[in-house]
Amino acid sequence: PTATPTFDPDNVEGCPEEYDDGSEYEGGDRVSVTAAGEDYGKIYECKAWPEADHCGNEAYSPLNTEKLCNGLVCWPVAWTYIKGCTGTITPTATPTFDPANVEGCPDEYDDGGCTGSLTPTATPTFDPANVGGCPDEFEEGTDYEEGDKMSIVADGEDYGKIYKCKGWPVTGHCKSEAFSPLNTAKACS
Repeated sequence: PTATPTFDPDNVEGCPEEYDDGSEYEGGDRVSVTAAGEDYGKIYECKAWPEADHCGNEAYSPLNTEKLCNGLVCWPVAWTYIKGCTGTITPTATPTFDPANVEGCPDEYDDGGCTGSLTPTATPTFDPANVGGCPDEFEEGTDYEEGDKMSIVADGEDYGKIYKCKGWPVTGHCKSEAFSPLNTAKACS
């Protein structure tokens, strides 16, 4: 291991909570560290016991690059570098939608919105006001599978929002009313 791991900026995900010196961490806990002036953070995972006992210790912090452990940095004793990250992994109750970013889905899923339909026509035409198509509307109770896409057009809106059923182990929730994209109540804590 190196004192400051590198990562591929094309292989990043949302950042978990920032590392906090003195906090209690258990094996498997993930934290992020973003150095001053950097656009990307780095994700670290606390190792299992007995090494996990060091995860909250400042000397073993992923932030600490001093060589305090027999001439080496200490963090690799307690932490495993996972990969780079950017942004957050904190979910929102209701996704936001930018009408200027309307995408034609579903061939390549893009977190954008949609308008129109996917129904093919004998002679396609291009209308800049109709920039894409929506997958079928979401129906509660439908047995959705991983990768299935559905759309929702909220009352009073001209554009739909596209949702995609996630993979295992959460696929079973895709048909549940409590986890429905229509449900904006905070059903989980």
